[in-house]
Amino acid sequence: MSFWPHPYRAAVSLSFDDGMRSQLETALPALDAAGMRATFYLNPAGAEESAGLGDSWMERLARWQPAQARGHEMGNHSLLHPCSLNIDPPWLQGKNLRDWTLEQIMADVLEAQRRLMAAFPAQRETSYAYPCYEDAVGRGKNRVCYTPFIAGHFTAARHKSEVRGELANDPLVCDLHHLSSWPVERCDGATLVGLAEQAAWLGRWAIYTFHGISEGHLPVGASDFQELVDYLARRGDVWVAPVAEVGAYVRDRTA
Repeated sequence: MSFWPHPYRAAVSLSFDDGMRSQLETALPALDAAGMRATFYLNPAGAEESAGLGDSWMERLARWQPAQARGHEMGNHSLLHPCSLNIDPPWLQGKNLRDWTLEQIMADVLEAQRRLMAAFPAQRETSYAYPCYEDAVGRGKNRVCYTPFIAGHFTAARHKSEVRGELANDPLVCDLHHLSSWPVERCDGATLVGLAEQAAWLGRWAIYTFHGISEGHLPVGASDFQELVDYLARRGDVWVAPVAEVGAYVRDRTA
């Protein structure tokens, strides 16, 4: 008997980071045409934080309201997208996790969630994606993991794993607030499909992390993305749903 709801033998969540234009213009139409729902991890900052962002945070989030009304999840990717990556470029000034405290990241995440709830009041479950896949603040012996805080506020949280099929999440033992996902930038269609096939064979939960669709420095080609969507649409035995929705099912099923 499958862990997953009938008639499914596995689950797939397609997630997208940073609220990029190609997600609105390319990914969403492809998903909607196939009847699939995904998770879009947003950073709800606006002109209030940086004049370069142009519009207010509410105006920026309003672009995503039609997608949320169609069942897509608008996830929390923090407000300012802080990270460290052991580098120090100008764009990290003031938001380098090495220099942040636990109180700073908590305040950032909670403000992001307040804004998401204001823009998407009908959304009942929300998941979180660690910016740059980093789950700690500080450095050395003062380094502190903030996963326990995230676990107290979100249904699930997405982290990272290597792009290997056997590392899809086992729903019986996975940590819902430190979920493995595949960063699939620059992967071709055959690779994307192969990962889903492996997860389906194992009966696991595969989470894909996309950024731009033929856009930006971490792209996936539009035709490669479409190949994955078409494959999942044909299968019929793989549950394609947002991270928070699958996470809530796993939480309730294993309680």
